[in-house]
Amino acid sequence: MIPSSPRHYGDIDPILVSIIPNRMEGIAEEMAQTLMMTSRSGIFAEARDFVTGILDWEGRLIAQSRYFPGFAGALPYIIPPVREKYGDTLEEGDIVFANDPYKGNSHLPDMNVLKPVFWDGKVQFWVVCKGHMADIGGAGVAGYDPNGETIWNEGVIVPPTKLFVRGKLQEEILDLFVSQVKVPEIVRGDILCEVGGVNIGERGLHELLSRYGTERTHRHISAFLDASERAMREKIRTIPDGVYRGEKAIDDDVATENPLTIRVEVTVQGDEIEFDFSESDPNSSRYMNCTDAFTRSMATLTLFWILEHPESNHGSLRPFSFVNPKGTCVNPELPHSCVLATCNIAEAIQEAIQRALAPAVPGRIAAPSTNLVFPMITYIHPEKRRLAVNLDFFFRCNPSGGTLGYDGWEQGGPAQEMGMGRCPDPEIHELTHPVRIDRFEQQIDSAGAGQFRGGNGHCYRVQHFVGSVKAVVFGSGTKKHAVPTGFFGGHSPSPSLLTIERANGTIEELRPNRFFDVRPGDIIQLMAMGGPGYGRPLDRDPALVARDVRDGYLSVEKAERVYGVVVNERGAIDEIATADLRNREAATG
Repeated sequence: MIPSSPRHYGDIDPILVSIIPNRMEGIAEEMAQTLMMTSRSGIFAEARDFVTGILDWEGRLIAQSRYFPGFAGALPYIIPPVREKYGDTLEEGDIVFANDPYKGNSHLPDMNVLKPVFWDGKVQFWVVCKGHMADIGGAGVAGYDPNGETIWNEGVIVPPTKLFVRGKLQEEILDLFVSQVKVPEIVRGDILCEVGGVNIGERGLHELLSRYGTERTHRHISAFLDASERAMREKIRTIPDGVYRGEKAIDDDVATENPLTIRVEVTVQGDEIEFDFSESDPNSSRYMNCTDAFTRSMATLTLFWILEHPESNHGSLRPFSFVNPKGTCVNPELPHSCVLATCNIAEAIQEAIQRALAPAVPGRIAAPSTNLVFPMITYIHPEKRRLAVNLDFFFRCNPSGGTLGYDGWEQGGPAQEMGMGRCPDPEIHELTHPVRIDRFEQQIDSAGAGQFRGGNGHCYRVQHFVGSVKAVVFGSGTKKHAVPTGFFGGHSPSPSLLTIERANGTIEELRPNRFFDVRPGDIIQLMAMGGPGYGRPLDRDPALVARDVRDGYLSVEKAERVYGVVVNERGAIDEIATADLRNREAATG
């Protein structure tokens, strides 16, 4: 458990307890805006796969942006390895970068850029930008290599390393790094974009410290963190004490056809929660593993939204503790590959916790979000005459599951994005890459049925005009056991299906976690699963069923067969026939 801070602060101004942390939230947001405005890739500007944050010298999380929710509790784990390496030798103007998943990072493509903020001759804070790079080297595509068995197959590992020394860029170090990635100009630009973000953060903190001073600032931050802790503990008390168990299996462990299962035991006692992942399956011999830092972050994220606690900081993290021994797929031993930490493993972690806590908090739980199936393609750009990477974010417009009172989102990203996922403008995507988007539309009858249905799945078809240098697809949810589960009688969706239609008209299924090739004229199509339902379909308001028929989300046949609602093509309900059908269905169970 994260230790509590001292409870005695001296004089406290309750107004400053609000003003100072809120200003820090504002500084983190300014850092985030810097990343979105200056990024060289769509990963920051459009997908927003990054986080910016402020921590104190000890690594206590104070404030952060929320563009990638999966990073809700991830930043504190990167600080100890940096402090262990550099200790008190850091100087003003130093900037460190690091991406080692076995030293506090999430997965290798996420590059952390950290800057110590000096004031009164001492380090007072850390400002951190953490974002997904367009490439990280290695034998795969953008770091994803389903054949790789170690982290060394994934790409370039950067232990905590000074990128700037006393304000001067270490060009040789940056050149050494970017020379090993496939799109060096973009990666170099995004790293320096993160440098700009931490410099903006430092400037904002200097202004804050010049106004309030170090002692006064830290005193009010401690009071704020303690208040956030008290609020979190009050919310935890609303969960009945008990030991709750949940599990979720992924398609397979990549090396074999055997499912890979995450198991969690959630113990609620008073105002504290313990997550025990020790019964999860052993390390996968391929890349389907999750680092300890991201396992913990996804666990806390799940509780944040269940308890509707808006503040992800050190105070709100104190009531949580973890049992997560090394050697499992959610805390692998070096040197196991773990690049899917933030993807399908993260989805399974969240669903396992949701399934565990559903009986305890049925009114606050949501049916799970859907699974990610994502192809990535490298090719030679026909105009720029250099290697490019197509990270097509339309493939991850995942819908969510239903929840009490609400249907699921139609899109918004997988579980780790919690509705924050964004897609690029289709025309911009077509300008950036040699592709044409033929279809991007919701599928009829794709949502998991329920009193509150899941979001609709979609059909996405994209034609490629240039062949691939290398292409890979990763994911889960193409096998029935791996699709997200409907809650309280809600139905699960059908698995996703990814195919490639060759120029000669033949169609091939693209199974996840394999390399494949793209030829000019090929069309890749994803028939994406819908979200699972919440509650029995027969309890759904017939007017909502009729609306879905009118909107083209639901067929007349499924409305009658699954929901027990007799409706015509125009969405008009036959109320007598509907009542009779539902009564008969209820009588037969």
